[in-house]
Amino acid sequence: MNIDIFFTILVTSVLQSIFGTGILLFGTPVLLMLGNNFQTTLTILLPASILVNCFQLRNNLKNIDQHFYKNLILFCLPGIFIALYLFQSREVNTNFIIGILLIIISLQSMVGSIQTGLRIILNYEKFYLVVMGILHGLTNLGGSLLSGAVLSKNLPKNNKRATIAISYCSMACIQILTLTTQTKFNTFLNKNYFLYWVSAPIIFFLVEKYLYYSVDEKLYKKISNFFLFLMGLIILIKT
Repeated sequence: MNIDIFFTILVTSVLQSIFGTGILLFGTPVLLMLGNNFQTTLTILLPASILVNCFQLRNNLKNIDQHFYKNLILFCLPGIFIALYLFQSREVNTNFIIGILLIIISLQSMVGSIQTGLRIILNYEKFYLVVMGILHGLTNLGGSLLSGAVLSKNLPKNNKRATIAISYCSMACIQILTLTTQTKFNTFLNKNYFLYWVSAPIIFFLVEKYLYYSVDEKLYKKISNFFLFLMGLIILIKT
């Protein structure tokens, strides 16, 4: 077991347990910097991410924003498959644009004009989801745009997390299915990574019990905005 990878899984699992995203978004650049190739990175992170999302959805299916999720299936998931299948060998750097967008979204509660502009953008939700799917297939950063869209909605925290969890889980499943069309499925059954995968849901249950439910709606919104700002800042630093 690699201690650096294990620690990365633990930290990013805390974030994903609270917000629905984090393992892929923050774990991918860290594992790549540790010297892992892209396929190994996805093999380690995708199952861990899916497991956390599945546990988040237990008893929470009723909290999913059904309209948003149906649109995600129709307009986002096909873009992930096409972009990942056709262009995975090409490097497309959209980090600067995504980073700036997330920082702007995080400031919406403090700047009225941003909130108005964001509502206008999300009125074209289907187009936003198409772009998000393509960018996720090309850069693996779609989770950041997903968080930006859902966390900006006027929904209770349980609805936000459930909607992000089902969406992020579906996006990860499409990635696995796409990658297995080009490699062997047993790549994702590597017993050497079992401890990494098991640790993620354990962290989730601890965070769920001792942290998540102790945070009220107002504080959750503030933490969410900070999370979006942090994501944007990290993405810009990586650029």
